[in-house]
Amino acid sequence: MKKSSALLLSFFSIGCLAEDSIETVMQRMKPETAVQIAYQETRYMGLFDEDWQGSGYLYAAVPNTMLKQQLKPDREMMAAEGRQLIYYKPANQTYHHTQLDESNPMMASLVAFKAMLTGNLVVLRQLYQLKFSTTKSSWKLEMIAKEHESDEAPLKIIMQGMSAQAANNMQVILPDGDRSIYVLSQPQQGRAIQQHMQELLQSLKSH
Repeated sequence: MKKSSALLLSFFSIGCLAEDSIETVMQRMKPETAVQIAYQETRYMGLFDEDWQGSGYLYAAVPNTMLKQQLKPDREMMAAEGRQLIYYKPANQTYHHTQLDESNPMMASLVAFKAMLTGNLVVLRQLYQLKFSTTKSSWKLEMIAKEHESDEAPLKIIMQGMSAQAANNMQVILPDGDRSIYVLSQPQQGRAIQQHMQELLQSLKSH
């Protein structure tokens, strides 16, 4: 009996160690140098009859840089480097260079992506109440903004993925009820991706 009990305990311990946690998920998302993730975004907005759809690539590099390259429907680039935010839309020559406001709900998805893709769990814990859960085949991280107006719902972000994989879906629910859903590819890494990200970043800064 003792031997079988010890064996059972051993298998249980191994299962616990193999189970996803918020730390293992963050480590899986974090790049060694730079990472590229293809995305498809759908925005559901109450004031509009039709949903908005876009697609492109997300890039991140340690320690603190993230870039969003939208290819459809219109080309746009947005980068968060440290606390600096840079935005450029070639179609109408719109260019902004400002401070990244982590409390602004409209910047929420960018802030969350940046923290997730650079493995910054400290920032996520500062800004959100985190609830992590798993099933046999998947994991889910729910993030609810700690700061919000008393007369409105808090910003909510939900990231999900298959077990032992990085996130494949992210949902951003704004205080007014509008929401965006991102379908994500698995992260790709390599020297070529790092080089391409640097070229995009330099191009964005040169405008």
